[in-house]
Amino acid sequence: MKNSFWLGMAIGVCAPAVAYLVMVYTDLSYHVSTKPALIYAVAAAVNLILVRFFYRAAQDQRRTANGIVFVTFLAMVLFLYFHKLSM
Repeated sequence: MKNSFWLGMAIGVCAPAVAYLVMVYTDLSYHVSTKPALIYAVAAAVNLILVRFFYRAAQDQRRTANGIVFVTFLAMVLFLYFHKLSM
């Protein structure tokens, strides 16, 4: 697999995008938990598992892992900005 920061960003955006689509277009979050932030936390956990996988890869995949970390951090900052600061 190619070692690229942009590829890491593309991989990293998948889990937060799925979490956002689940939160906006379904009522699954109300059936899973009373705290809707749980789905976003699961998305962050998926990305962190991917980061661990790419850092421990046999080939050097550090740039890809750094792209995933960047997107995860950006997604959590956006979550805090839009959901927690609007109270």
